Amino acid sequence: MIPLNNWKYRDHTRNFVYLENWMEFSIGLANYVKQANQPIKLYISVPSNLLFSYFFVLGAIDYDFRNVSKETLLGKYLSLKKGHRILYKSGNEWVAHSVIEVSKIPNAEIKAIVVKDRLNGTTYIPETRWFNYVRIYDNEVTEVRNTRRVNHVENITDNIKLKNLYLDYNLNLLMMQNIPKTYLYANKKEWTDNISVIDLKINEEHIQLEELLFDGSEGTFKNFSFIQQNHSPLLPNESTIIFVGSSRSLRKMDQFKQQKCIFIIDQHESNEKIEEIQLKIEQEFLMEKGQSLNKDILEFIDNNQIEVPKGVEIFAWLSKNKFGSSK
Repeated sequence: MIPLNNWKYRDHTRNFVYLENWMEFSIGLANYVKQANQPIKLYISVPSNLLFSYFFVLGAIDYDFRNVSKETLLGKYLSLKKGHRILYKSGNEWVAHSVIEVSKIPNAEIKAIVVKDRLNGTTYIPETRWFNYVRIYDNEVTEVRNTRRVNHVENITDNIKLKNLYLDYNLNLLMMQNIPKTYLYANKKEWTDNISVIDLKINEEHIQLEELLFDGSEGTFKNFSFIQQNHSPLLPNESTIIFVGSSRSLRKMDQFKQQKCIFIIDQHESNEKIEEIQLKIEQEFLMEKGQSLNKDILEFIDNNQIEVPKGVEIFAWLSKNKFGSSK
């Protein structure tokens, strides 16, 4: 896990001070969840789920920036299906193409992404060009559409603040993969309206949390996304879903059985709502013969010299049919 002793936040006196223990705890939990290779579930009850969620998202996004591999990106390229959209760089232009299939160049043993070109024909993009010229653009399968030029394709390796925090190699791989791994189901307006209170100094680099989040609304790069109330997206199994509040947790928790899920509950919610979510989790745990992971979390927190805040309630589990042997 990343060392947190060089992290600071701006407090109510407008001075940068070292993180409080609950902030470190939130970031630490995010790292624990992210490094897990199974779809674990985590319930946590805290005094302020909004504030806690900011630092959990911070820990999750920072982990994503620091942990990326060429093998993962290659797997994304190879799993592209008909109807996926990619950006392909031709000269100085980025052009959006629809994928037809991933196969091989005719009469050769070279893997290629086959796309619809501007003349309604097909173009074979060889594997040797993927990592520098191909960005995944739309992870949802749609109909095969016409090509179009895409303007203002940002290059995050030119982002000075990101460059001072993360390796160019990592930034480039994330930019080409261009698929969020962290999703948030919360009151979007409330969450975005208050995000500016999280003002940070990481390794002496001054940065706000919102400067680490790219949801694609102001450009083509995406590393984070909100889940809308009426939208049920098909998300990659390695995704981390963060629910803020018991109502949202109850509303959609059954839709993400294959993903890692974190349910952040405010202790000031009504007793009725808290009891309802707790009963739901208890029933799921018992019916699916779940395995408690609380001991693993406490060991992880202890090994990283993080203090568990007073009054926090936590329960982590894994359904029996999700157990694996890779831990």
